[in-house]
Amino acid sequence: MTTTDDVAKNQLSLTVNAKRVPLFFQLLGHGFCVGVQTGCSVKELLCNQLGIHEDYLAQRIKTIFLNAKVVDDVNSAIVDEDATMALSGAMPGLVGAILRSGGFYAPMRSQISHEENRPASQLKKGNITLKLWNLVVKELGPTFLQRGIWLKGEEIRSFIERHGEELKSGGLSAKMRGKALTLDQLQDITWDSDLVLLQVNSDA
Repeated sequence: MTTTDDVAKNQLSLTVNAKRVPLFFQLLGHGFCVGVQTGCSVKELLCNQLGIHEDYLAQRIKTIFLNAKVVDDVNSAIVDEDATMALSGAMPGLVGAILRSGGFYAPMRSQISHEENRPASQLKKGNITLKLWNLVVKELGPTFLQRGIWLKGEEIRSFIERHGEELKSGGLSAKMRGKALTLDQLQDITWDSDLVLLQVNSDA
């Protein structure tokens, strides 16, 4: 299986018009693979490893799901290998208020709250799945795309197939393993690896 260490041979770089970058937000919402040091707290992973500012975590990220459970304490919830984490801005209405991390209504959702607040274990290299939703994907999405996100090749193929015309009209330029490709050539690729590092940059 391809791992997040295999950057050089599994790297696809795309450049599009800035107006087309939001097309890729759906990939961030569905989830992408991140290579991290697991066994640490949610806050340490987000701030120290992924570079999210502490103020942004405190003020803009209103709900955090870790393995489908709402995290109320980012300092004690521990992220293990193969975990799935979703970051969301404020959600509307009563549902949003109930799901808000550390919010007033937290006692009402004991069934879906993250309770495994144990001491951090020894850090070890591993992968997690990260999802960015609503406000968070709009604000942090471009940075993650520029840095590069790991996806299954089939997900990329399906995305390009669905949005080929939009990408073409958005001035798409592509490089795979450093070699320039046309959209037609990109669509003809037979993806032979489990994971591909997709980087998306804006031409403006």
